[in-house]
Amino acid sequence: MKRILFFETDEFTGATRVTRTLAKAAKQKYEVAFAKLGDNIKEEIESAIEAKTPDILFSSFIKINPEIIEVGKAKGLIVVIRTDYKLSDISEERRKRIEETYPLADCLIAQTEEMGDELKSIKGVKPERVIILDNPIDKEEIQQKAMMPNPFKDNGYFHFLWVGRVNPIKDIPTLKKAFELVYQQYPNSDLTLVSNDENPYRWMKNADCLVISSMSEASPNVLREALFLGTSVISTDCSPTVRKLLPAKWIVPVGDYEEMAKAMIAMIIERNSNR
Repeated sequence: MKRILFFETDEFTGATRVTRTLAKAAKQKYEVAFAKLGDNIKEEIESAIEAKTPDILFSSFIKINPEIIEVGKAKGLIVVIRTDYKLSDISEERRKRIEETYPLADCLIAQTEEMGDELKSIKGVKPERVIILDNPIDKEEIQQKAMMPNPFKDNGYFHFLWVGRVNPIKDIPTLKKAFELVYQQYPNSDLTLVSNDENPYRWMKNADCLVISSMSEASPNVLREALFLGTSVISTDCSPTVRKLLPAKWIVPVGDYEEMAKAMIAMIIERNSNR
């Protein structure tokens, strides 16, 4: 049986969740191993390959993908790469590294058709090596973790929730400004920010509304996860996935805190009227 070595980074992100979900599915046909990389990326990749003796390498982190490709192909291994960022959202230096290395990968996984087109536009990338695979979610794990005790206070408040890693692209300041306007009209509401929590599902399950404030997203995991748990979502127009999964009335322009506040207030009114 062939063995796949899945790489992770020290930072726990949405790409970490997707990597683990894909690895769980791969166990049906392959042996699975993991390696976590730190600062000495190439040396750690080589050490992991020597220790795990894989046939296939898998990486879903744009910050290490080029090095995975270079080391893996130099050792004659199959390399499968998933991209966790739009090319337009990364630095010029990182983009150059991607343009140098991605044509060497055996398979490139894009989360959306738009991201697939970006990959195919890279000189040397063979279109037949690019596949579109929307982010899977581990429903069993989500349901299990969502059953943990409600972390919100039982105070009758309307609970808004944000989940993610703290990064400028997530545009938390716009969300905070929006909530200030909401709070002026509805002081019995609150906003909770959850980051670096391996069980955000207990928060999602019990929140009244998840808000996504990002300036740009590939295909946000939290959107699918919240909807799977039956939680309402408001999002900026940050990804084609948002337009596929949410009604237009719950999608607001990127960076517009006033429109976000209007949607949040409308959500309170609608949810209260249905209670």
